[in-house]
Amino acid sequence: MTDHAVIVGVGEFCDRPQTTTEALEPVELMARAVLSASDDGGAHGILKIVDTVDLIGLVSWRYRDPVTDLCQRLGISPQRATNASMGGETPVRLIHDAAIAIEAGRIGAALVVGGEAMSSRRMAKKEGARLDWTPPPSREETVRFPNSSYQTARPARALGMLDPARIYPFYEVATQAEWGETPQEGQKRSADLWATYAEVASRNPNAWIDSAPASEQIGQVSPGNRMICWPYPKLMTANPIVNQAAAVIVMSERKARELGIPADRMIYLHGGASAEESEDYLARDSFTHATAQTAVLARATEIVGGVEHLNHLELYSCFPVVPKMALHTLGLDPDSVSPTVTGGLTFFGGPLNNYMTHATAAMVRRLRDDQEGLGLLYGQGGYLTKHHALILGTTRPGGPLDTDYSVQAKAEVARQPVPELLEDYRGPATIETYTAPYARDGEPLQGIVIARTPEGKRLMARVPDTDTQTLDLLTSMEHNAIGTTGQVRMDTFGKLVFTAGENAAEPQRRFTQVERDGHLTMVTINRPEAMNALDTATNAELAEIFDEFDRDPDQWVAIITGAGERAFSAGNDLKETARLMKRGAPIETPLTGFAGLTARFDLSKPVIAAVNGVAMGGGFEVALACDIIVAAQRATFALPEPKVGLAALAGGLLRLPQQIGTKQAMGIILTGRTVQAEEGLALGFVNEVAPEGELMAVAREWADKMLAVSPMSLRASKAIVQRSQSEPDLKAAYKAQDRYPETRALFRSTDVREGPAAFAEKRKPRWTGK
Repeated sequence: MTDHAVIVGVGEFCDRPQTTTEALEPVELMARAVLSASDDGGAHGILKIVDTVDLIGLVSWRYRDPVTDLCQRLGISPQRATNASMGGETPVRLIHDAAIAIEAGRIGAALVVGGEAMSSRRMAKKEGARLDWTPPPSREETVRFPNSSYQTARPARALGMLDPARIYPFYEVATQAEWGETPQEGQKRSADLWATYAEVASRNPNAWIDSAPASEQIGQVSPGNRMICWPYPKLMTANPIVNQAAAVIVMSERKARELGIPADRMIYLHGGASAEESEDYLARDSFTHATAQTAVLARATEIVGGVEHLNHLELYSCFPVVPKMALHTLGLDPDSVSPTVTGGLTFFGGPLNNYMTHATAAMVRRLRDDQEGLGLLYGQGGYLTKHHALILGTTRPGGPLDTDYSVQAKAEVARQPVPELLEDYRGPATIETYTAPYARDGEPLQGIVIARTPEGKRLMARVPDTDTQTLDLLTSMEHNAIGTTGQVRMDTFGKLVFTAGENAAEPQRRFTQVERDGHLTMVTINRPEAMNALDTATNAELAEIFDEFDRDPDQWVAIITGAGERAFSAGNDLKETARLMKRGAPIETPLTGFAGLTARFDLSKPVIAAVNGVAMGGGFEVALACDIIVAAQRATFALPEPKVGLAALAGGLLRLPQQIGTKQAMGIILTGRTVQAEEGLALGFVNEVAPEGELMAVAREWADKMLAVSPMSLRASKAIVQRSQSEPDLKAAYKAQDRYPETRALFRSTDVREGPAAFAEKRKPRWTGK
């Protein structure tokens, strides 16, 4: 006869300190939850017989070995004490595994515990206070919990789409479309569902929030309920800023009876199931379902003989889409059943990986009160990645627990082919799903779309906040944008950009001007009101301009200057940087650097900097990245970054010593001093100082002299000078120069024949640059 595993004790602890000096650290919270679970079991010395302790991965404080610290606080010495793992399904899995080990006779009793103190951490940060907790070890000595990170594709990392609040919306939007709901209808259903969770939390004495906002308040965006990531406002997201801990004690029925634990305190485990999706959410077959979830819930209902036999539910609730998908899979009407006995991660509180321990405690209490019935605990971890269900009941199950509860094989059979993910693509695409992260000012930071190419391949692209037309489509409450077609291009930051419409136009230039005169490209930084400082948009425009210049075989020489009389460029726009930081927006520089030049190392066409005024910081670095500097008499140069706690990392610290020598360069770099045009000429980084009012004329003279010679020769000559600096010595450089692509192109060109022919025929050469 099976000696069944039973849950005999559950305990919770919620800490609400008034000051940081009263705040309890996570391990102390856990210790108090364990003592509460021991008291709940109603038997003296229950902790002394615990064979195993599993501590769920925590985030709110660094420990070297938290499970050992906990056992020392409790005065117990279990056979095994483990710092378990991360993941929202972890508590359910650990309880399930402990029950199987108990029924197999390997252990007699087990303790599963977890806790977080994120609220106290935030309080201390706001007050600038030091928490008198266990001294944190170095990061190298800090415990490493398994599953603390998930594999993600490069596009998701590049676009910052790693936080759960930014990933679950992809499923929310996709399921709304799949179920035939408008965004407004889907939002209403989410708000109604969350109101149910809130109402349950309001009756749970262990909940972090004891109010029960109505559906309208939950769904309505307001200053107190700002949009986090479309379509979820704050009251639809998990709340990890809590101080909560919970513990569960499991043991064999025989041992529980020996300890004198009353039968009405025992809750039996009837079985469960688990399965997983790919860690990389961009490697999933679809965002309208999760085959792992479907397989797990199907097995759970099979164990009880049908969903109608489930009396109580706890459906994981970090974001509305998870329980909505679970209810849809189970075929249950959310208006006729309660999906929670706990209150959900928004209102009860979301202590990161430990919510389902609290949910187990709530389910145990509910079953004890009813003295009959079955309850489903469904937890999930990651981003709809790991799924685990467990059935609890008040009556003894008919047989032992299955030792193999995985239904992964069924999930794999049901999974559709996973589309290939593209990182580099240009062309038409159709939106598969989407979202839009928001800033604290209530406006979108950008849109993010997951799209399919005509061949069915997948990509992730962004929609800049300047593309209001596409963003309006993504944030419409009337129409779901899935199925919208558009064009995808690669921007200068190396990221794909989606623009709605069959014939999406290239972005307009707002901060630069370009003129072409024959083979000459003239570029003007056009932000005179900001001293031509370089912000993200200006850098992007300049990078695109120089991309075009590089690709265009008919453009041979370029001049870059600044609009107005005061500045060539004052460098990085610090005001704009501060604004972006306040919004939480990404601060980006094109792959080719400031102005599209400072990190562009393969441009073989000459560029002239016509410095008409101040060239500070990044502006000086742009000029140094050019081949020739022509300066107005009033021009000034400096690398003042150390004066504001920064460093000239856009090439200034590297190029200036190369161009004028180390000692002279260090005198400028280490003091941040300003250099006048004439001194720049004397030092050697300025080629010519133009008389007053003649800067562009002098720059044109330099350009005309270059345009008079073979463009192929110019490219080969510039390439050899640049590339030779990376060769180990002169001999190696001498041998290598013939192998450079630009040198080989020169000797394959018509120019190499035109030069001698024109000389012999006593005429001007007709260069083609080909």
